[in-house]
Amino acid sequence: MAALALDTDFFVKELSPNNNIVSVLVATNNTVDATDTIAYSLEKLGISAAGLIGVYGWKHTTDNSVSAMEFPTTAVSSGTLTITVPGGSDNDPRFYMIVGTSGRNPA
Repeated sequence: MAALALDTDFFVKELSPNNNIVSVLVATNNTVDATDTIAYSLEKLGISAAGLIGVYGWKHTTDNSVSAMEFPTTAVSSGTLTITVPGGSDNDPRFYMIVGTSGRNPA
């Protein structure tokens, strides 16, 4: 198991800026292995510490080909979200959609 590094092993893209519901896409390289972990601050994602709604995961079974849903293990501690890549296969690109609330009142 290895901790993955931002901008080296995974990348973050906010999909719904300035909304009360925040959607963020995390994309990994094809070097990610089963049981690797991604740890990231919910605050940096724009999600309040108690605002996580869910994490949805997919992986490419073949690079740049078919995507299959997978179910990562997640945990939140002190405002940090940790995603553990499910067991099963190594060296597959993964995509995680993180959804939560910002804590801001909608206008």
